[in-house]
Order: sequence, then structure tokens, then C-alpha cells
Amino acid sequence: MSLINVWFYEPNDDDKWLNTVVNRYDPPYSHCDIQFDNDKMASSVFRYENVYWRKRQFRKPGYKKITVSVSKEACAKAYELCETRAKEKYEFDAINMVLLPAAKWVGFERDKKTFCSKHCTEILQTAQLRAVEGAVPGQMTPTSLYNLLASSTVIHADSSPLAGLRIAVPSKQGL
Repeated sequence: MSLINVWFYEPNDDDKWLNTVVNRYDPPYSHCDIQFDNDKMASSVFRYENVYWRKRQFRKPGYKKITVSVSKEACAKAYELCETRAKEKYEFDAINMVLLPAAKWVGFERDKKTFCSKHCTEILQTAQLRAVEGAVPGQMTPTSLYNLLASSTVIHADSSPLAGLRIAVPSKQGL
């Protein structure tokens, strides 16, 4: 099994305007990122930037994580998708993010464009995570993704030398 960390950001009162707008639409989270536990490589997209792919530590106050467990094979596919999107310079999709409240009726696909919660949901679907199986990525907010993951969690014992309890969601292959 492999572990993927999904990070959720809750903005403070002095945060960027876009985080405040997203937070007011569907509180409490305004952003999310994916991080592979084995090497700490992370991926997401920020306002008016391209999808990033780099090692990252989430030290900024306001971040909370959920760790999910997936098969090694599915994790490798998700990892590759993150690398590919960064290489292909997927861009921030401001239009569909702004249309998110009406995504069921007016959302549409835009080539090589995404926003954080759509990107993270698609990565988790590629990792065959059962909790996001039926989710429509273009309709997901950071908070709705958090709620999906948090409502399907089970306790998973890490078998590494630094064993501890982790919150995990089983993949299609199970734990």
C-alpha cells in the first residue's frame, strides 16, 4: 500500500481575496493539495499559475491533512498524472472555478485547465480511491472533497518502523 496526503487550507481573515470568496461559498476550506507520502512530492494549482509538481512542506498555519491508503500500482498512476500535468503546463481554470456554484448546469471542459479541487479529485480517482469514485471533479470544492474523504475514513495502522495510526480511506483493492 502507498499513502497520499490530501491537504486542505482554511484561510484567515487577512488572506487573499480568492481564498475568502471560495471560503464564503463553501466553508471552511478554500484550497487543497495532493502530496505523496513516500517522497513528499506535491501537486495542485494556484490562482493564475500552472499546476505545480515539487517537494513541499505544509507549514503555513491553516493546513489540515487527511492521509489515504491506495495500492502501489494506482499510486504510481496518480503520481505520473501529477508529473504529466505539470510538464504539460496545465493552467488555473478561473472560468470554471468562478462557475462552480452553477457547475451542474453550465460547467464545461477546457483543455489543459483545472482548479485545485478538480485536480485533486481527478488525482484521487486515478489512484482508485473509493471515496471519490462517483464524484464529478468539476463540481468539487475543497470542502466537499474534505467531507467525502472524512466521511469514509477508517483507522489504518502504518507498518513502517515509525508506526502510528493514520486516517486512511480504502482503495478499490481494499486495505
